[in-house]
Amino acid sequence: MADEARRIDAGTLLAEIATKSGRPAEDVRAALTRHGVFFRPSLAVPKRLCIRSLRFTGIKQGEKAAGPIDFTWNDLGPGLWAITSGRNLRGKSTVLGIIRWCLNGRRGDAVPGEMKEWFHTVELGFTLDDQGYEVEIADAIAGTGTLWRVDGSTKRSLASFASEDEFESTMSDFFMGQLGLQLIVSHAVQGDRSIDQPHDWVWLSGALVIEPNPTVLFGAVATGGLATRMMQMYLGVPWTSANNDIVAAQGRLQNEARQTTAAFDRTRERRQARIKELDAEITDLQSRLKALPLEDDQRAELRRESAKFAEAEKRRRSALMLLASIEADLESAKDAHARARRDLQDFKDSRAANYVFRSLEPVCCPRCDEVFDEVRRAETRNDHICLVCGTPEEPEADPGTLEESLKEAVADAELELARQRQRHEALTKTIADAGDAMDDAEAACRVIQARLAAPSGRRDVEIDILRKQAQREELAKEDAAAPSPNGDLGVLKAAEEVTKEAYRPLQDDLLSEVSGLIQDYAVRFGVESLESVKLLGNTNLRLHKGGPPVYFGKQTAGERVRLKVAATLAIMKVAQTRGLGRHPGLLLIDSPGANEMVPQDFDRLISGLAELSGEIPHLQVLVAAVNSETIQNHVPPERRRSAAGDEYLW
Repeated sequence: MADEARRIDAGTLLAEIATKSGRPAEDVRAALTRHGVFFRPSLAVPKRLCIRSLRFTGIKQGEKAAGPIDFTWNDLGPGLWAITSGRNLRGKSTVLGIIRWCLNGRRGDAVPGEMKEWFHTVELGFTLDDQGYEVEIADAIAGTGTLWRVDGSTKRSLASFASEDEFESTMSDFFMGQLGLQLIVSHAVQGDRSIDQPHDWVWLSGALVIEPNPTVLFGAVATGGLATRMMQMYLGVPWTSANNDIVAAQGRLQNEARQTTAAFDRTRERRQARIKELDAEITDLQSRLKALPLEDDQRAELRRESAKFAEAEKRRRSALMLLASIEADLESAKDAHARARRDLQDFKDSRAANYVFRSLEPVCCPRCDEVFDEVRRAETRNDHICLVCGTPEEPEADPGTLEESLKEAVADAELELARQRQRHEALTKTIADAGDAMDDAEAACRVIQARLAAPSGRRDVEIDILRKQAQREELAKEDAAAPSPNGDLGVLKAAEEVTKEAYRPLQDDLLSEVSGLIQDYAVRFGVESLESVKLLGNTNLRLHKGGPPVYFGKQTAGERVRLKVAATLAIMKVAQTRGLGRHPGLLLIDSPGANEMVPQDFDRLISGLAELSGEIPHLQVLVAAVNSETIQNHVPPERRRSAAGDEYLW
């Protein structure tokens, strides 16, 4: 099965990805290149790292045990080695820390900060397979030094470093190249930022260390699937680097898509709010425009008002022409009325006068004073003649009929006078009304003419409406143009599926073998209740201990130390058996008995490590622990560097 997996080449993988994604092979190759994904066949041939010597000098500071430092440990080789002291805090962990510092170039937490200026020079000799190398830190405080290649008594400089950063970079480049390791990039999101986090030798070298209270089975970090990447890298599973780059690229694109969508949603809210504002502004402007008069309407209104003026003027002119005639008729009616009234009054006055004169009885002539006797009076009375002048008296007409006729004449004259007055009043009112209508029409014309002469502002409002409608249309188009997913995601998803299918058979096969060895080694290390072990592809370690399955993270600190050592050694053993894998075979175990490990279990761990050191010839294990019978029984004196009682190791 493993052989079948190895026969899959990069060309076959690209062809399968093209088929699965439905994209031409050239498109697939271009998409993968854009995202830094390359299917490079790299055979995971293990190289064996072995510490050969360690020396460091300096001056120990402080009130206790101050003085010069000159630590030398030569002639190291494969097998189990121990760094012990009679008490804690005597420098055991610092020795392991200095070895890690020299190997990965980062001082970090391996060397306590208060000791930074204690060390002046450090030299670490090591071999990769049979080739010798030496890290020489000439100035430990400044971080300057040289990486040497050692051939017998000859040393050749491979690289020099002048700072701590250069030191770290030098060692990373060296071991990544020598061990065939590949940079692992994980993708993370911090706030609004999308970040690619490269993981090189500093992180990968964590597989060489077993800390006192491990929380993950491989390395020191469990986030983002990094432990799985590390396990695959050291197992020698093919195409895992490409798969890691694919996963990182997908995370990068997915995060970019999330950020783009989030940004689009934020701008959409602002756009929609602005569209609402524009709708309201356009409605308001349209209302204002509707209220503004049209020029044609104003001219039509001007014509209507001019026509009103002309019509009123005509009515007034006609009325004025008729007025003289009506006034003449009125004056005639007045005269007629006055005459009728005078006639009636004259009649009344005359009748009253006749009555007076006719009733007079003169006694003599008023001119000659002749006296009239009774006879004359009787005769003139009977003859109806005047007593004075003898003129016969005319018979008097019917006065009642005459008076009634005169009264009727007066009444008729009054009626005519009233009718003429009404005509005059009506005509006068017509003239006045026509004059008012002329004034009103003239005033309206002046207003309209003034409006026509002044700028209306209508054009400005129309332009403003058009401008805002154009803005709204553009915003609506942007709102409809939702971001589309990156087309490369489909290629990357297909690539991940194809790649996993390519390496999964070999990985399952390797994990099955590693699982069996973990159980074997863990039982040797004292986890006797362990019935079965299964190392899953995500680095979860599922255990059966006489009940339901339990997992690595739920074990005690002491059990986790033993399980982690067992898992790391199992990977080394499989690499040795199969001739593949990348773990260099060095293990630095710090204080394994410090947490919840009883002496019997500590004894089983150390004895098991001693046994396995014989079974895995290239394995080198350095254990830092408090001096005990267990160490003395399983680690020969020449393989120990010890400090007795209250002594310090350096």
